[in-house]
Amino acid sequence: MSSSGWWRNATIYQIYPLSFADASGDGFGDLRGIIDRLGHLAGETDSLGVDAIWLSPIYRSPMVDFGYDVADHCAVDPRFGSLQDADALIREAHWRGLRVLLDYVPNHTSDQHEWFERARGSRADRYRDWYVWGDPSPDGGPPNNWLSAFERVGRAWTFDEATGQYYLHSYTAQQPDLNWRNPAVRAAMHDVMRFWLDRGVDGFRVDAPHRLGKDELLRDNAPDVVDLRVATQLDDRRHRNLDDPVVHEYLRGLRLVTDSYPERVLIGEVGVHHPVRRRDYYGAGDELHMVFDFGFWSNPWRAEAFRRSAWDQQAVIESGGWPTHALSNHDLPRHASRYAHRTATGMDTTSRSRAAAVLLTALPGTTFLYYGEEIGMTNLDVPDERASDPDGRDPARTPMQWDFSSPAAGFSNASPWLPVPNAGPDVRSQSADPGSLLSLYRELLHLRRTHPCLQSSGYADLDTGPDVYAFRRTDGDRALLVAINFADTPRLAAIPPGWLPPNATVNLSTGARPPGGVVDLRDLVLEADEALILDIAAR
Repeated sequence: MSSSGWWRNATIYQIYPLSFADASGDGFGDLRGIIDRLGHLAGETDSLGVDAIWLSPIYRSPMVDFGYDVADHCAVDPRFGSLQDADALIREAHWRGLRVLLDYVPNHTSDQHEWFERARGSRADRYRDWYVWGDPSPDGGPPNNWLSAFERVGRAWTFDEATGQYYLHSYTAQQPDLNWRNPAVRAAMHDVMRFWLDRGVDGFRVDAPHRLGKDELLRDNAPDVVDLRVATQLDDRRHRNLDDPVVHEYLRGLRLVTDSYPERVLIGEVGVHHPVRRRDYYGAGDELHMVFDFGFWSNPWRAEAFRRSAWDQQAVIESGGWPTHALSNHDLPRHASRYAHRTATGMDTTSRSRAAAVLLTALPGTTFLYYGEEIGMTNLDVPDERASDPDGRDPARTPMQWDFSSPAAGFSNASPWLPVPNAGPDVRSQSADPGSLLSLYRELLHLRRTHPCLQSSGYADLDTGPDVYAFRRTDGDRALLVAINFADTPRLAAIPPGWLPPNATVNLSTGARPPGGVVDLRDLVLEADEALILDIAAR
């Protein structure tokens, strides 16, 4: 477990605890269920081979926003188990060589948190200034025109009848925003980190840190960014309810806490699309260790789009940061569905998922996988009567598909909290199939862990035509060529003369090429949606 900067080149697997595995039999995923399934991820001969797990929130919560409305930061919600179960999960994961990251939710709490219950009890209470309050405008309405990040919610203010002021909520009305300008709030939230770091967690994914910096004067946003259609387009400086420069002071405080424990990491979900501004969140190596790349996971399925994203990631490395790549998470439609395309036999969700697996694992940086991504899980239509998420994200959060020969696809012995399909990809069938997506991921993650070129930051892309994205990964005198065809028909990889030797050896192909075969790089034609990793001589 000892390795400075272990998170560089790691593969981190996101678990949505409600949907991973149910050991208690109540239809909801829990910590004991995760423990029972850790062998799928690490520590066994047929494990996926990831380096760390990241758990979406497990704290006590009314579950209005499924754990992101925290009622007690230092308690586990009974739906997931107990603190003792959390301790057991950390021990078992560490025994398997897995690091454990928790979601850290600094921007807001639940309205059922003791802090907010005290704050709304009286304007004179010492907790009042722990949250953001504003007097009504002259017409009695909200203090300003700020909007919730959830478009279904609308205004970001709710009136509190008892005390005659509005409180700010960047998400639902049940998630009041903390006032990070108050040193007491910062101290309390630092103590939350220490509570979990002392229990052995290896770091945090920091939820929406850009929202900690808000305009102190609560001034209006510009009229043209008030419209709900652009409420979450966060690359505009005119949004006064986020990305105020003071946020960097707060992040330096989080980093000081983290750095007081060895080998811990902070990963920020910074909802800022502009790549230069996003890089600010690394600071001078004293803020976040890593920042999610919103541009990468929002790319269309085009070679040029991902090539441009890689240029942005190289700029991150050059500025002292470290790149990340992910294509799915709990807030996004699964990429197997986003990138599905119609063929003569129906919708193909597999071919591009195989190419995406190579893309995710072969680029320099840290890779994040979302549970079920390794078997190609897709979005599932959730009937209105079963839907429960305030922002409509249920289709990407359905239970893990372990075994369709078992009830609820092996997730639970009870009716699951969200539906599962009647059939589809599952771990059991793919484990026994050497040609499956799961087998491909296992092979790729083994290569990622063991090949020096994939452990370095050496990278150079090649101009190989509009539909093929090709790049070299190098380490000393060793080199790999990665080539991905984004077209649905074969394409010539027009490799510039002199860049590469004439021949290369197949290391891995998502198509029909056997490992060890020799290809002529002067006439390299990729099959439709094929991704290739070739051993070449470095130049």
